[in-house]
Amino acid sequence: MANSRREAGEVLYRQKFIEFGLSDSFEFLRREWSLKSDKRFWSRCKSCGCEFISWDEVFRGRQSHLLCPQCGASSDGNDVWERSPKCDEAMAFYVAGHSVRETAEKFGVSTAQINNSVKARGLTNGRDWRVEGQKTAVQNQVKRAEQRMASRLESLGFEYVGGYQDKSIKIRCRQCGFEFERCVDFARHGNVVCRKCEHEKVLIRQAQRKEELKQKTINQKTRAKAEKADALFHLLNDKTHVCTVCGKSFSIADYMKDCGLKQIQHNPSYCSDACKRKANHRKSKECKRRSGNLDRGNHRRRARKYGVAYESGITLKKVWKRDNGICQICGKPCDWNDRSWNEYCGPLYPSIDHIVAMANGGGHIRSNVQLAHMMCNSEKGDSI
Repeated sequence: MANSRREAGEVLYRQKFIEFGLSDSFEFLRREWSLKSDKRFWSRCKSCGCEFISWDEVFRGRQSHLLCPQCGASSDGNDVWERSPKCDEAMAFYVAGHSVRETAEKFGVSTAQINNSVKARGLTNGRDWRVEGQKTAVQNQVKRAEQRMASRLESLGFEYVGGYQDKSIKIRCRQCGFEFERCVDFARHGNVVCRKCEHEKVLIRQAQRKEELKQKTINQKTRAKAEKADALFHLLNDKTHVCTVCGKSFSIADYMKDCGLKQIQHNPSYCSDACKRKANHRKSKECKRRSGNLDRGNHRRRARKYGVAYESGITLKKVWKRDNGICQICGKPCDWNDRSWNEYCGPLYPSIDHIVAMANGGGHIRSNVQLAHMMCNSEKGDSI
């Protein structure tokens, strides 16, 4: 009894295999009876002869498709319902004047399969007046919905452009003219805003906040600076200061009055601007003397005055190095630290001496200069 049922099942599946168009590329071999579920079958590829097993869910859907695991051969995968002779009978029944639901109930398929076949073949069942009426009603409903949408957008300050039947509609902002899209449900119930206008508002708010923060920072710095200056003024005004140049005693109020200042942020070392300029001049002269550049400008002016040759780049340090620090007049060494005459130099301090004086036509050139003591240079004068 069991064997007869198995044979009948294999005959049924073999017919389905041929009916679904799988016999073009594959050959049905047998059902798989080793499992209790009985949901698998064996087939052979006609291209390479490979035998493989598949689930019989292939015969239960609308699409039939097999794939060879060895050579990759496959069935065409066409619609099972469209390929079956039953579909032709159903379409003839539909053309005779029956509805889609009646045809689906008679042939035991879904209404979606009948509708797809009708659309694919472009058939009609003689009831076009109903379809046209439904189309007109739908069009009128869409027009009314579009009018409601346009009136709502008008109240929000936007203009309806089109695309109501699509998934999204096009909207134009009346303020800036920017066009954008929104889905129909959101445009119907949501809060519609223009992204460009909102972005400009955000930029304006950011600029305002930035300016407020900048002004607040400036005010804080100004207030802190004024408080610091006021505190420093009271701190320094309580004690007496002594000028490092002239030795005069003065106060902060006297210094500010003399210099015309409204506030001060440092502890002054000079009683006036004149003393400050004098101190700066001394520092500059001392720096030039240490670097050997003190007499550069004087030599240039004297050479221009007497009309003699002038060679740039001649410094006291270079002449010192060339003559090994020996005075070329008396033959004794020079001393850089000699400050016995004043705070700048003494009799043994080195200097540049012109062998032939500029007043006698000698130029400021390397062959006409030599190292000499301040005392020796003064006693030599214009003589050779």
